[in-house]
Amino acid sequence: MPTQAELRARLDAINLKEKERRAALSARKAKLLAQLKAASRPSKAERRRDARRKILLGAFVLDQLEVRQEDPAGFEFNGKRFADWLVRPTDRAMFEGIPMPAATPSPISGAPAHRVAQMDTPLNVPYADKDQAKALGARWLPDQKRWVVPTGLELAPFSAWLEG
Repeated sequence: MPTQAELRARLDAINLKEKERRAALSARKAKLLAQLKAASRPSKAERRRDARRKILLGAFVLDQLEVRQEDPAGFEFNGKRFADWLVRPTDRAMFEGIPMPAATPSPISGAPAHRVAQMDTPLNVPYADKDQAKALGARWLPDQKRWVVPTGLELAPFSAWLEG
């Protein structure tokens, strides 16, 4: 009959093997999760194609504005003005002459409709909308794994993603 010390040694060996197997499975799981995450991202070719489509669409709109001799500041689509969509000063500089829109009174309260972020404001941006949020000026915080509206930007363009 085995002694207590021998039984403990066997039990410790089994526990060690189980611990090593769990560690190997955890590493394998992490690797598979990383592969799954990478597979769900758009490929480099898809991102290039998307950028090219945006360039072509923008070139078409600019061409049509030029043909009609219209100012880009007045361009409107589905009730949304282009000048209101441009929130970053560097983006506005690309279209010199587009003035910053003035705050319009809210029909409900009579207060200005434009609210400015007083601090980094968290957003709930689905992956499909990330490029649009980025174009509006949102920033991705990798350590927090979330999008925010930086301090000083208007919140109205981000209303669809503002967290309740």
